[in-house]
Amino acid sequence: MRRTCILLVLLAVVVLGGPFLADALFEWGRVASVLPPEGRRVPIGEGRHLNVYERGTGTPIVLVHGWGSSAADWAELPERLAAMGHRVIVYDRAGYGFSTRLEARNGNFTYASNARDLIALLDALQIEQATLVGWSFGGGVVQIVAVEAPERVTALALVASTGPGQADSGETSSLLDRILVSPLGSSVLSWAAKVPPLSWRWTHEGLTAAFSGSQNVPTGWTIRTQAMLGLPRTSRTLSAETARSDPNTLEPGRIRARTLVFQGSDDALVAYTVGENLDRALPHSAFVGVVGGSHMLPVTHPDALAKGIDRLAGSEYAAGQLPDGRS
Repeated sequence: MRRTCILLVLLAVVVLGGPFLADALFEWGRVASVLPPEGRRVPIGEGRHLNVYERGTGTPIVLVHGWGSSAADWAELPERLAAMGHRVIVYDRAGYGFSTRLEARNGNFTYASNARDLIALLDALQIEQATLVGWSFGGGVVQIVAVEAPERVTALALVASTGPGQADSGETSSLLDRILVSPLGSSVLSWAAKVPPLSWRWTHEGLTAAFSGSQNVPTGWTIRTQAMLGLPRTSRTLSAETARSDPNTLEPGRIRARTLVFQGSDDALVAYTVGENLDRALPHSAFVGVVGGSHMLPVTHPDALAKGIDRLAGSEYAAGQLPDGRS
């Protein structure tokens, strides 16, 4: 009996600790060669920095990525906007990519904490006012900025954005979602990230939902995303943001900036009705429904997004006029 217990303990140590030891000794589980190049480290106070990429010159536009994502996921959209005459800033939110990792203290890993980081970034880059583009979780971040610091916002674009009612829109909670909000969520993900076949499968399943079909996931996207999510302590950010961010706390009705809401009809992560409800709640908005569009509109429909954001940030709507005639 005693020998059996010892064997079971040893087996548990090998299963739980083996991947971490293999990663430390042989870099098993790492695919650093597919990581994007680092950008510029921009200090935002308290010894923290955000990893920032800039493209072009002109009217400033800041792109804020979503949950489990990074600046690289905007794909060609920054270049498209830069070519239209804009200064485009994209960055890794704190806890992702090459930006500072956060301490697990109260107040971090929320829409509000990310909104404070965004305002600090605008200060550091000496940008008084910008058009803010928020994608998914990032949509919640820019909504907070528009309410708390409206003087910093020229206009808003919400892309497949989180919004009130999202948790009640009929979407089912996946096994990964349930793991993330559990007390062991971060530890389980950290362990899984060190087991390449498992992390690849989880990553690909998540992207299959995001792109609304495995066949729609671009070549190489899974392995790059796997590498980004495998960076140190990213799993803690994933778990904490899932547990600490409630879309029903957002208040789009208080936003006064002119806004475009982009929503794909086939989005499996944020229901079409969430985008419609955001449009109805926002005082000065227009709705852009993308037929057949998934959650990954910046990747699959960059031209449509670039055209709308360019018009929103440029002179065409300077007087507040939106495409459907609403002011």
